[in-house]
Amino acid sequence: MKTIFLVCALLSVNQWCLADETSGPNRSTILRFPWGSLYYEPGLIGPYQFESTNDGFRLRSNQGEVAIQGTDVNGYRLIWGKETLTINQNGLDLDIRGNGKTWTLHSINGKYTLASSSPRDTMVFERNANTFSIKGAKGLVTVTLDFQTLQIKSPLGTTTVINDIGKRTMSGIGLDQIPYLGRGLFIPFHGVGIFIDVARFFPMQEVAEWVEWKPILGP
Repeated sequence: MKTIFLVCALLSVNQWCLADETSGPNRSTILRFPWGSLYYEPGLIGPYQFESTNDGFRLRSNQGEVAIQGTDVNGYRLIWGKETLTINQNGLDLDIRGNGKTWTLHSINGKYTLASSSPRDTMVFERNANTFSIKGAKGLVTVTLDFQTLQIKSPLGTTTVINDIGKRTMSGIGLDQIPYLGRGLFIPFHGVGIFIDVARFFPMQEVAEWVEWKPILGP
């Protein structure tokens, strides 16, 4: 059974909806999945109509009309004119395709591989007891927690954060500059979007306050 999160239940809306904790700031979740969510962006699409249909949902806005069809078992389709984006899932494995682009998420033995053709990259995520690592075309990023000291190493250099009672000291490369250190991957589709929530599989509470909604890859 699909789980539906309708943050704004009005059929005609001309104001932003409140952000939710599933898809992030300025986004409203339509469907929540084990691997992420399907959302829309009220501030981007302007006045809109959002309604249920016999086979899913329909969103009309200044971006045009997007139809959302399907189920968790058979997969989902996002349709905008002649463009179609398909979502097929098998457990936490995921395959998204449309307009000549692909995104795949594959898990094996606690290691996740996320391949993206737009932008093009293949990232491998792995977590041990005190270390989280991300390896991709931009190099290797490791996040290690040792008692009260957090150390982040990347091809750009090293960032060190020391948490003491009532005091935090940070030095090195800014977290906003470090590649891959973010919440997940966002795939926009004419006012609607797909969010692959990598941090759900590998929670990085040590750095969550800085990277909570930073995308792991730019457009």
